[in-house]
Amino acid sequence: MASARRALEDLMTWPGLSAAPARCGTGTAVVAEGGEIAHFHSGRQADLYLGRPAIQRLHKELGHSTALRLVPGSGWVSVVLGGDTDADLVITLASVALRAQSERADDAEAGACNLGHTSIIPTGHTT
Repeated sequence: MASARRALEDLMTWPGLSAAPARCGTGTAVVAEGGEIAHFHSGRQADLYLGRPAIQRLHKELGHSTALRLVPGSGWVSVVLGGDTDADLVITLASVALRAQSERADDAEAGACNLGHTSIIPTGHTT
């Protein structure tokens, strides 16, 4: 729980970011330019919208983290929060999420975070 709180508190110091109830109905969203870029569903999971192009471009690098989970076809990544390094990962990926915000209108799945998906796979696996 402390790592989620630390990441959220850090993001709230960034200009242009605010907190709101997550549109999926569970937890807190981080909002930028009117769109949700991250969801903190619990003290143990955060989802960030990176967009499919960024996920494809960064797939190899994302695969090095055991804390990341992907849902095939989703523009969101899930981070399993277990400590400070995972909170740092959320904060780092938030910058990618901010860049992806401008491309969201072209992504039909942009609003559907990974909460409740049972098909989440570790990033090191291929589909």
